[in-house]
Amino acid sequence: MHIYHLSHIDLDGYGCQMVSKELYTHAFKDSKLHFYNANYGKEVSARLDQIYQQIKSEKERNGHNKAHILMSDLNLTLQECESLTNTILELNLNGFEITFSLLDHHKSGQECADKYEWYFLDTQRSATKIVYETLKEKLGIQESTQKWLEPMVEMIDNIDLWQEGGCFFEFGKVAMRLIVEAKELNRFMFDESDRLYKLALLRESAQFLLKENGHILLDNAILELKKKFLGGSLNSDTLDNLASNTQCDLLSQMTESCSVHCGKYRGFLSYSIGNISVLANLFLKRNPQFDFYLDVNARGNVSLRANNACDVSAIAKRYFNGGGHPNASGGKIENFKESFIYEDIKALVQGILE
Repeated sequence: MHIYHLSHIDLDGYGCQMVSKELYTHAFKDSKLHFYNANYGKEVSARLDQIYQQIKSEKERNGHNKAHILMSDLNLTLQECESLTNTILELNLNGFEITFSLLDHHKSGQECADKYEWYFLDTQRSATKIVYETLKEKLGIQESTQKWLEPMVEMIDNIDLWQEGGCFFEFGKVAMRLIVEAKELNRFMFDESDRLYKLALLRESAQFLLKENGHILLDNAILELKKKFLGGSLNSDTLDNLASNTQCDLLSQMTESCSVHCGKYRGFLSYSIGNISVLANLFLKRNPQFDFYLDVNARGNVSLRANNACDVSAIAKRYFNGGGHPNASGGKIENFKESFIYEDIKALVQGILE
């Protein structure tokens, strides 16, 4: 059985995945978990399409036709619910065995919950608590896991429902910021690594939860926790340098899939990383087979960097109505439509450069 868990991008959303990772892994050691995250709006449909394609690929490659799609902390629209229902029905009529459910707590999902039995809604609990209590009843839980996980669930419930009198409320404020400010790894380029980073930080924070002044201890420890995950220690290097090195290592593993060409020049394309000066320079030094580095953000703004191998100001002027310096320039893609899928952005940019 393959489990596909789509959740939101805040503390509650990642809390849901922290729970499912612990409980599913224990209950089904031969199952494979696939995690996806989305903000509200168009990204939900984009991620569901990714899940459908992954399910089809698993059947083609390995013959796996059984899957369960778990959605949490996301309130779908009626149109999205209808599309999901019809797509799963069509897949099941073509040899798949797919089940699905949505565990939500947003009042705006009431109309969908009234219409679809697979849409579970409870506005009195956080999504993390709903997922925890649902999976605990269904799958069971080890005592050692329950000991640390249940207080974390209560903490997320306190802060997500803004229960100021809750015993974990102050800790929750720090944990909420911990996730919001964990931006060292970009989730569009480094989806899996970014999620592992946030789940690891959340898991490590559990060691402080039951201690006296645990919220202050966590607040003081955040920098060290981040540096540790990124391969350093509190005094080994700056967070910026550790993050840049980690990102560069990850990008260096993607050189083939992220290559674009502009005439005789080879470039590396990233999406929505932003503030690329340090990273792009480091990447080009380590990967001299590339002549330039190009980053596009969600609004279609383009940043270009080079290391004396080509004049990116000429590229910016010709293709992106921009300009700048030979090694640092920028521009914009006109009539750009935001996408959540890297491959779509790459096809667009390569088309422009041709």
